[in-house]
Order: sequence, then structure tokens, then C-alpha cells
Amino acid sequence: MSTALLQELHQEVKRLYIAGSELAAEDFRLKRLLPQFQQLGERAPIFKRLGEGIALVIASEPSEGFSSAQQLQDLSVLLSSVLHTQGVTSPDGELLEVQVHPLRLPTQFSYRKLSAVQLALSTRGGGRYEIIKEAYEAGLFQDLRMIHPTIAALQDPYVEIAELVMKQILPAYGPQIIPILRDQFDLTGGIVETRKLYVIATLGGDSVQDLVYQAADSGSEDVRAMAISLLAGKERYEEDLLAWSKDKKKKIREAAYNALAKSDSASVLNRLYEAFTGKDSELVVPALRQCQAQELTNRLVEEVSDMLQTVPEMKDDKKKIDGLWNRVVHYIRVLSYKHSPELEKLYLNVLEQYPLYMNQLSWNALIEEATSYLRQIDSAEAKGALQRTLERNLIYFKNNRRYVNDVFKDAYLLFPPERVYEQYVDVLKHYAPSSTNHNSSMAQQLLRTISEIAVQRYHGTYDAVWNSPADQIQYMYKIEMQSSEALAIQWDSRWLDVFIELDQYELVSAFARPGHPKAMQYLLRKLTDNPEFRHRFANILLMGLERSGISKQRLQEALLVALEDDRNTECRLIEPYTFEQLCQLPASFASRIITVLPRFSEVAEEQLEYVIRLMQGPSNPIEEV
Repeated sequence: MSTALLQELHQEVKRLYIAGSELAAEDFRLKRLLPQFQQLGERAPIFKRLGEGIALVIASEPSEGFSSAQQLQDLSVLLSSVLHTQGVTSPDGELLEVQVHPLRLPTQFSYRKLSAVQLALSTRGGGRYEIIKEAYEAGLFQDLRMIHPTIAALQDPYVEIAELVMKQILPAYGPQIIPILRDQFDLTGGIVETRKLYVIATLGGDSVQDLVYQAADSGSEDVRAMAISLLAGKERYEEDLLAWSKDKKKKIREAAYNALAKSDSASVLNRLYEAFTGKDSELVVPALRQCQAQELTNRLVEEVSDMLQTVPEMKDDKKKIDGLWNRVVHYIRVLSYKHSPELEKLYLNVLEQYPLYMNQLSWNALIEEATSYLRQIDSAEAKGALQRTLERNLIYFKNNRRYVNDVFKDAYLLFPPERVYEQYVDVLKHYAPSSTNHNSSMAQQLLRTISEIAVQRYHGTYDAVWNSPADQIQYMYKIEMQSSEALAIQWDSRWLDVFIELDQYELVSAFARPGHPKAMQYLLRKLTDNPEFRHRFANILLMGLERSGISKQRLQEALLVALEDDRNTECRLIEPYTFEQLCQLPASFASRIITVLPRFSEVAEEQLEYVIRLMQGPSNPIEEV
């Protein structure tokens, strides 16, 4: 007997149990089923009885002596009896033993702790990466219940999460998860399968090499590319890698080239060189950059040297010189990650011919590559070549923005401080904050470049000592300046007066020094005009005042005056230096801080409360906050 119709009736009966039997009268779904049961009832009495039961349930008025609930119950009992006697409960197919992969992991964390991480792994949306990373660092993934959600996260559409799972979280479980990953691994799959294969190979090493080779030989394109990369540096597969480097598919050839780059055998070097001079010249560049074989490096240096020797004779033929330049650029891209005496000699020669390559041909990239290489060489010859090149750059880029950016940075490193000042100070004569003309823009860029060198800005963690527990951290914006000693040696002292004249408070703060009262007065005046802690001005100005040699008492009074200023409101976070200065205030300032506390909120309020608690030490009992 087919149970499809019976199962459908069973679902409708369940629905009415939930909705209530009073709603069964004239139920259109049961009315739709009734004719089918009546038709089958002509041949099978049981269907006739079920049809009669349906008719009673959907009747407008219940039968005399029976409620709608009783009639629905009678139909349900009859239907359940039929289903239990006619239904099939045994599964189809052959019975096999369940494959079990035991894991040595505890279930030590409460579900409350794990639920947020599992939700981040299984849902979509922003903010999940931080939750997952913090959970990994806290060790929450070392729980048996986290393995399968973590493996499933390999298919997360947010690549950073999938990469974190692949490279850090899953490998932390160790080889015990290899059987689970192997059971789920599909040779014909896509990017998710490549991630599984990566984890298997990372944890399994030589014991899974057969699987990796099989994937490289017969997997999907994505799987093959990953597997081939995992065979890099393994001598036994070198012949296979050479064969795959001639595959019809570009992605496979590229993976094979990158894997071959880990070898330095003659056959491998010849194949990489053949690809570089053939149709795969672009494709093989990343592999050649990785390859550390000195033999191949010398060969490429020799060839590009020969090319450059032909430049003088063809420099007037634009078509030929453009074609040669395209080839030279290709070699430069490969050699940018190489080092050899021959390459040093080549680049020294390039810089000596600056007028040809730069002035006549505008081969800027060649000069830049030679300069970049020689900066890494600690020799008098290299330094001399760089200085001569810098002198030429000062002329070549005189009206270019690079003159006040890259060229200035080179001058700062290679020239005496007084030479740098004399070379560049005239640029600042054209400074106008709101002007957009060329000369003013050059001056504005020069000030930005100087600031980049003298002042470092970054976001970083800070021990939130005002919190409890004290091991909490706060993410804060930090400012660090070159030390006063370094500034005195590496910069001309005349810069400070220029910065005061141009009203560059940040640079004045960095370059301020004892014995320069003009700088101290300037910074005190700027702090009076800009006391708000919600901006970064006050923090920087206070740092400058300390550098100016101001007395501790005077600095602390300036800090408190700024704190008490009516404009100092809406501050939610006090920056590190200012907070540290507040923590050093004597207890006599406590009442003044308590007075202004209501103006501050969030973290800033907590910081000031901490400062007051410091002042309320056992020997300084004062009014509670």
C-alpha cells in the first residue's frame, strides 16, 4: 500500500492539533483530500473508514454526542494505526559500520563562551574576524565541539576568515584531524578543497604525499594548482613539475614554475629561463624572483648588461629603443629581488650614465632600481654613486613634487644637515596654507615630508591601568617624535625658527629645544589658544613644551590650566602622553580635577577618576569622587 496519501493526511491532522479542532469545520485542505479517500474506499474498506472520519471532522456541526476534538482524535488514532502497520521504518541499502575518528580534545568551555564564536563561524556580516581571532588566541578552539564548525568555515566568503582558519586555527589541532579532512576532501572540488588539502599537507608531511601527488595529477584546476605548490622543493617530483610546467592550462604552468623556483638543478634553471624568454615571460616572473640560484641571476645580469651596451648606438631610433626598454623592464622586475657582485657593478655603471638614461631617454625606472639596490650596499663606492645621483636628481626634479618628497628623503640621509637646509629652505618661502598654486603646493608637501621623518603616528595598544582588572588594554592613537639628540645631530638648528614663523605647531613641538625661549613662548600661546583634549593639538603641544626645557612645575600648571578651560569639553579619551603627565600631578591638584570631571565622558572620565584615586593614596585622604 502506498503511504504518500496517508502521510499527507497525517500532516494535515497535525496542523489541526496545533491550530485547534474548532477550526477543522469546512477545512479546505481536508475537503481537497476527501474525494481521493472516497474513491479508494470503493476498493479498500480502511480508506472508506478514513474518508468517513474526514467527513465528520470537516462537518459544519459535530455529530450528536461528539465534540470536534473527539472526532479529530478518532481520525488521528485510526490514521496512526494504519501508518504503523503499513509504513516501512528500516533503511534501504547495505548496513555498514560507522567510521569513527577519535579526537583527543576536551569539552572544557561552557556553551555560553563557545556560542558567540560558533555564530561568527556560521553567519555572515562584519566584525566576525575579530571575534574569531580573539577566540583563537584565547584557546577556545581547543574544544571538541569547535572542530566541525571550524572545518565548515573553510568555505567562508570572507577570505581573511577562511585563510585564518586554514593557516592557523586548523593546524593547531594537529594530525588528529587529518582523517576527518580526508573523508571530506573532493579532488574535483574548488577553492574550499584547496584549503582542506593545504591543511592536510601541512599536518601530514610525508605521510600524505601520495594524496597530494594524486591531487596534483588528477584533481580539478584549483586543486591541482594548490597540490603542485605543495610539492615545491621535493626532488622526487621534479620531473613531474617540469612536465606540468608545459601544461595547456595557464594556472597549472604558473603553479609549476613557482614550485620549480625552490630547486636549483640545471634542468630546472634551463626550464625557467626558457619560459622567461618564451611565451610565458610574464607568467614566470614571480618564480624567477623567488629563485635564489646564483647561476641564473648571473646569466640574467649578463644579458641585461649586453642589452644596455647597445643603447648608445640605437638611442636615436625610437622604435628600436622602445622595444629594448620593454625587454630591459622585464629583466629589472626579476632582478629587483637579487643580489650579486655582478649586479652591483651593473647598477654602479647605470648611475654613472645618468645623463643618458635619465636626461635623454627618461628611463626613470632603471635609475630608481639602481638607486634602490645601492642603498643596501655599505661601501664608499656605492655611497659616492648615490650622492652624485642625488645631485643630478636635485636638478632633474627641481619643479616636480618628487623634489620635496623622495629626493628630500635621500638628501636627508646623504647630505650634511646644513646642506639640506640651504637646499630646501627657499621652498618654504612660498608657503600659503590655503593656496593651491604650484609653489605653495610644493611648500606644503615639503612640510608633510619633514613631518613624516620627524614624527611617527600610529594606532597601538596601551595598558588601560585605569580599568579593573588592570590587564585590559586600550586601542589608542600614539605619536612618537625623533629623540632630541637625533634631531640635534641630523637637522640644522635653523629649521625651528622657520617652523615658528610658518605656524607649524607640530614641527615646532618636535624641534623645540632648551635655550630657545621663542619656541617655549610659541607653544604656551598655542596651548592657551587650543586647550581642548578632544583634539590632538594639546597632546602634541605638551610634548613640545617638555622638549623646550620648561620646568616641571610650569608644565604641570599649563596642563591644569588647559584642563580647566571652559572650551575643554566633550573629550572621550585622553591621549597617552597627556594622561601620563596627569598621573604625575601632585595631590594638591586633586580638587581642581574633581571640579572639571563632569565635563569629561567615557574613557576620559575613567582616566581622570584613576588620576584622582592616585592622589587619594593612604597619605592623601581627600573628598571621594
